[in-house]
Formats: sequence, C-alpha cells, structure tokens
Amino acid sequence: MKKVNIMFEKQISRFVFVGVLNTIVGVGAYFILLDLNMYYLLASLLSHMIGVTNSFIWNKKWTFKSKGNPRKEGLKFISVYGLTFLINLSLLALLVEKFMFNPKIAGVFALGICAMISFFGHKYWSFRL
Repeated sequence: MKKVNIMFEKQISRFVFVGVLNTIVGVGAYFILLDLNMYYLLASLLSHMIGVTNSFIWNKKWTFKSKGNPRKEGLKFISVYGLTFLINLSLLALLVEKFMFNPKIAGVFALGICAMISFFGHKYWSFRL
C-alpha cells in the first residue's frame, strides 16, 4: 500500500511540474508569436495548441509513463482538456455572476478544481494503465 501512495504522490508532483512547465511554454509561445506581429487571437490559439501538445508529451512519457497508442491517448487527452475547460467556464460564471466572487479569486478556485479533475481524468482515462 505504501508503494502505491509513493507512486501516486510522485505522479501528482510530476503533474504539477508539467503544469508549471506548460504554463511557461504556452505563455512564452504566445509572447513570441505576438513579437512576430501575429494577430493576438491566432497567437492565443496556436500557443494553446503548443501548450496542450507539450503537456501531452510530458504527461504521457514522464508523469504517467504510458506505453499506449499515442493517437488514442491523444484524443482522450484533448477531450479531458475540453471537459475541464467547459467546467472552468461554468464555475467562473457561477462564482462571479451568482455568488459575486472577485473574478481573480474565482479563477484561482476554478483552476484548482479543474487541475484535480484533469489529473484524475488523465490518470484513469487518458493514460489508463
């Protein structure tokens, strides 16, 4: 049982590290694309795609050490991202519009909830061993 807990804790730590790395890559790509005079919405879309690809590779190879079919896992990975994005938007709207939270505080709260959903979605569905 202790070995399972250590592996679980290691995966969570790696997932958080990949999340931080992914943020740096995504924001960095966005800034670089803007510096290349790309339209900001296109830069946002492309940097998000770069970030998701970066996250997929690191989580597949390092966090969860999956040897499964990359195409199948990639589709599952993107669907988890899509679901957490919709949950994030819904939580933000609920917290800001109905409960009058400050949007920054609501964003941090929603991010925490979505990060947990994302971890378990990827662990038990995208990269299920």
